[in-house]
Amino acid sequence: MALKPEEIAPGIVLSYDRLNRIPNYSVESGVEWPDDWHHSETGAYWANVARTGFKSLLLDVSDSVADWRCKAFQVLPNKTYTLQAWIKGTAYSGEFFLTIRWWRDLAATDFISEDNIPIAIGNYEDWTLFSNDFTAPSEAVAADVMFRCPTNSTGKLYADDFAVLTEPVPQYRITIENIQYPFQVPLNPVETYSHAATYFLEGIQFYPLTVRLTIKARETAYVEVFDADHERFLLPQTEVEGEMSFDIAWDGGGVFEPRVIGDLEYIIIDFPVEKPIEVKPINFGTGIVVWPYQLLAFFSGLATSFGAVYAIRK
Repeated sequence: MALKPEEIAPGIVLSYDRLNRIPNYSVESGVEWPDDWHHSETGAYWANVARTGFKSLLLDVSDSVADWRCKAFQVLPNKTYTLQAWIKGTAYSGEFFLTIRWWRDLAATDFISEDNIPIAIGNYEDWTLFSNDFTAPSEAVAADVMFRCPTNSTGKLYADDFAVLTEPVPQYRITIENIQYPFQVPLNPVETYSHAATYFLEGIQFYPLTVRLTIKARETAYVEVFDADHERFLLPQTEVEGEMSFDIAWDGGGVFEPRVIGDLEYIIIDFPVEKPIEVKPINFGTGIVVWPYQLLAFFSGLATSFGAVYAIRK
């Protein structure tokens, strides 16, 4: 049964999350090579072996060097980040590392320093987590991550599920069907709106629409819009000064997640084109995957049978 518009409340689920800064961190996206990753001419391969998904990065070397390097991403100076990846295979000799490099510019041309996690010589029959915390230098603006053997080495190692994680921040999941527009995003209760995690779920039906994102920064800030469900950017990282608006085309699939680094006065979500009025059922599948959506529906006052949610479009 569809609810009347006045009966629908915003469905907000508050939890804590650590956002991953590495683009294409599970290395699933790509055609011949993974998107947003660079590789040496020899010894580096995109392998059909995976911890999650279907792909991983492979270093297969015999007394030689090789490396993988991700696209640079923005960081905040003096902040602590967790670098990690899962490794499987055998390192016979030489040196293998996970490396994070720090840069003074977003283009990653002005090098500052690097930190390394050594992958010891040995056999990793099962996927093994390598992880450590590092603090960005005071001049750092960007970083990138490498999976590499920088000296002549021999081994066959796979790496998957790379991460550079921020400190935990609040996460809000809000169904866009159930909020009035324009909608002002609740800012995270921290000093600055760093690595924001507000997700707008389309969910009910996939159809193209335009989302207007308006941001007012107190000083220079950076915004990107990411769909973590499909590991794609709906808006690449863009500098914001003062108040700026972006009309972002979206097919309605996955999530619409504004991520912001900097100090903001507000973020406002609006739709310049009116959405159609429809009532549509959705089924999110088995009980293993359905509970977040049921919880979301419960907070919205829309809980129905197991795995089904009904909402009214406005």
